Amino acid sequence: MHPPDSYSPYHPPSQGYPYPGQYPPQYAAQYPPQYPYPYYGPPPRQDRPGRIIAIVVVVVVLVIVLPIVIAGVLMVYLQTIPVDGGHVETTMGLRVEKLQSGGWLVSVTSGSKTASGVTLQVINPSTGAPTLNKVVASLAPSYNDSDARYNDNNGNNRLDAGDTIQLKSSGGHIYAGYKVQLLVGDSIVGTIKELPA
Repeated sequence: MHPPDSYSPYHPPSQGYPYPGQYPPQYAAQYPPQYPYPYYGPPPRQDRPGRIIAIVVVVVVLVIVLPIVIAGVLMVYLQTIPVDGGHVETTMGLRVEKLQSGGWLVSVTSGSKTASGVTLQVINPSTGAPTLNKVVASLAPSYNDSDARYNDNNGNNRLDAGDTIQLKSSGGHIYAGYKVQLLVGDSIVGTIKELPA
């Protein structure tokens, strides 16, 4: 019988040493196996905590952050889609001047919106509450509104360049320093930060 060598070591005894690495060599050429019983190769690789954390962070980014970014990009894209017959609108250009007869004249310099879809809102800066909230189309001269008057200069029933809105101080709802906004739904399409004194 040939003596055991490094490739065929003695099997561990039923008692005494628990694994071959602790079993004393019987011959000079015999060496204990490189890995202790029951492994005859490298032990299984274990994941490090840092690697697990990195995987969790990547999953969170993909599941939470990525959809938010995509939704933001989509909203910006939808705002640039042509509306109202092909006109791309986010803001209307407005100019205001104080009238010698009292009140103010708001002139539209750019943009185009249906007059029946635009709301004129005047806000008291001290309270932040609106003192006037009326649809522009209802401010036509025939209605003789006490607070404002809408002049559709080209007669197309749209609030666009060349049209004016006269704001009256006599109605008791509009004063110098008040803020003026034009809204379409909940979106602000035109703003005058402060009516001049």
